[in-house]
Amino acid sequence: MRLTVIIALAVIFAALCGSGCYASTNDSAFALTQALSELPPDRSVLDLAEGIYTIASTWAIPRAGVTIRGAGIGKTVLIRDPKFDGVMVKMDGANSTISDLTLDGNGTATVISLNQPGAVADTIEVKNFGHIGIAVPASDCRISKCLVSGFADPAIQSIGIWHDAGRTSTNATLTIDHNTIKNNGNNGIYCTGGKVTIANNQLSGNHRATSPGGGQIDVGNAFTTNTVAIITGNTIVDGGGIKAGGIELGGGNFTVTNNVIRNHGLAGIGIGHNAIQATINGNTISNSGHNTADNNEPQNRSGIYVMYGAKNVEISGNRCFDDQPNKTQTWGVILVSPPARPDPRFSGRATEHIVVKQNDLRGSIHPEGLLDQSTARNRRVSGNLP
Repeated sequence: MRLTVIIALAVIFAALCGSGCYASTNDSAFALTQALSELPPDRSVLDLAEGIYTIASTWAIPRAGVTIRGAGIGKTVLIRDPKFDGVMVKMDGANSTISDLTLDGNGTATVISLNQPGAVADTIEVKNFGHIGIAVPASDCRISKCLVSGFADPAIQSIGIWHDAGRTSTNATLTIDHNTIKNNGNNGIYCTGGKVTIANNQLSGNHRATSPGGGQIDVGNAFTTNTVAIITGNTIVDGGGIKAGGIELGGGNFTVTNNVIRNHGLAGIGIGHNAIQATINGNTISNSGHNTADNNEPQNRSGIYVMYGAKNVEISGNRCFDDQPNKTQTWGVILVSPPARPDPRFSGRATEHIVVKQNDLRGSIHPEGLLDQSTARNRRVSGNLP
């Protein structure tokens, strides 16, 4: 009741004084901050009534252990005032939660940032942002059952969910599960550093940009090996641009299981040169390779593409095929050779310790299914179809 009265007064005041007293009188962030400060110590939930709340300054939520709860997605709507360019909401209290509401960035760069350990975004909609929908600089956070959507404009380099633990940390943890992420100019999910679990999400139409490389899920870094990721049970379809991949893996340890990956310009799964361990098991990958003008040699148009230099890779029990009338997926699996002219930033070594077994690779352009140019040491290929 107190919150409703505060916001009603702010709206009435703004209507009476007109555009000349814009400033904070039309800023629901002020009223929301006051309502949170008046929440008794023995209460941990601030309920936001159904309605539209204009955010004209960052709403920082410093209280630990608090839950900000709306009346439901599309019912409680926080929308950015066009004259405000900052982050709309910052979860600055440890173990805090925001749930059951819509955050409409209305063109802002970043909508919400989970800044403290244990912060949770649960069942929220985040939309219309120019850079990052949900930023996660903190550890031990979770993003679950959210709808995150960009502008579907390749000129707007948005990322749905972003996390970067830096070049050294492996202590950070993050769980991203049961979300729908779509129509971002760049990645749907980008994570590097720490222990990351990405499970049971639906991704489509992300990475609409024309810049080379990148996946709807992009995990790890080309220059570090400090990421430990589990990517399982996701459906990743219809890459937004001709140069979109399904899952791109940089440096670190990766377990990629039971994902459905379909319709991408580049490979369904790409494994980078500095992966130190990768288990790719039980995935269904189809109709990759739409970018027929790809300049890589061999072209990055297979179901699974393993760069030179990757180590301890097991590819097993996957199904890779192309059922388009005009096939574009060249091979089920490609193992790339060391380059003739190495990039000075990367080691030019061959792949080491690789197993390719019990995959069904029937149905791509090349019926053999596997193109192995890796010259890998300790290589084992067995039990694949055909």
